[in-house]
Amino acid sequence: MASLFRRSNGIYYLVTIVNGKQVWRSTGCKTKAQALKWLSGSEQQIPFEEPIPTGILLSEFRTQFLQYAKSNLSPKTVDLYRSGFSQFLKIVGDRPLSGYSVRDVETFKIERLKTVSPVKVNIDFRTLRASFNIAVNWELVQVNPFLKVKEVRIPPKRPVYFTQEEFKKLLGTINQEWYRDIVRFAVSTMMRVGEIVNLRWSKVDLPNRLIHVENTIEFTVKTQRPRTIPMDEWVCLMLRKKARISELVFTFPSGRPLPIGYVSHRLKKWVRRAGLREELHFHSLRHTGATWLVQKDVPIFTVQQLLGHSRVDMTQIYSHLDVEHLRKPLQKIQDSIERSDSRGGLE
Repeated sequence: MASLFRRSNGIYYLVTIVNGKQVWRSTGCKTKAQALKWLSGSEQQIPFEEPIPTGILLSEFRTQFLQYAKSNLSPKTVDLYRSGFSQFLKIVGDRPLSGYSVRDVETFKIERLKTVSPVKVNIDFRTLRASFNIAVNWELVQVNPFLKVKEVRIPPKRPVYFTQEEFKKLLGTINQEWYRDIVRFAVSTMMRVGEIVNLRWSKVDLPNRLIHVENTIEFTVKTQRPRTIPMDEWVCLMLRKKARISELVFTFPSGRPLPIGYVSHRLKKWVRRAGLREELHFHSLRHTGATWLVQKDVPIFTVQQLLGHSRVDMTQIYSHLDVEHLRKPLQKIQDSIERSDSRGGLE
């Protein structure tokens, strides 16, 4: 049984079910009368034994999507989408959107894993899945093949953080006061490096001791969700004393903006000079603040709000780092055993 449908591009398509799958074929006609005429002369001549993909090519959709993304997403996110499209086209090839299958997605994952890490494969996978969802919303394709495929499984890793002794040693090693302030600020606020170097004085509310992490024209928060961070005593005092030589809070002493890469690489220099663990990096400062809060019995939901995590399971990785707070409840079992023994044994 074949049916005619008019799509958003104004053209009528002949839709047939073959082996449980929809097969779409363009009639090339923009009026129903023309489509019916085409159908009466063509339906019996065209075999429908195998689905024949039709419609916009992935390369064409990529151009349209990236134009849309530039006005709705951060430049960094647009680059991720551009990279995902490029790799998928390279591995699977350029076809109409309706021509991609679940097997193609699995092939992409397998081939991509040969050259990059599972984390990078999942980044590509998520961006492509999201772009195909947009294609479905735009009625360019009926089904998103990525929805039936799972991401590469990555065992959870414990976040790397500074112990209090390591952090004290690090601060004692850094001989640049302006950079030392950035390091301590990063732990105290648990802000990401991009959020720190893009923080503007207009987002600092000293009277109420609040820092507003918000999206701007120049910078987009990772989760795109703004959040407000209270200042502790040290942060408030440091910011009150800090000279305002730029619209940005943290800059080079000359007032020049700080590149994210410079700030991150600079910390590795000081970590090595202090003789600390090689796995410690700038993002470890954010992990450090979160870990120390959990170790001080701060509720995990409070830590989630401060970090700006969209889901609490992202924050719960910190709850497994300190086993000492678990040791005390377990001691109660031993206490019960000892009391039972003193009464003549367990019943």
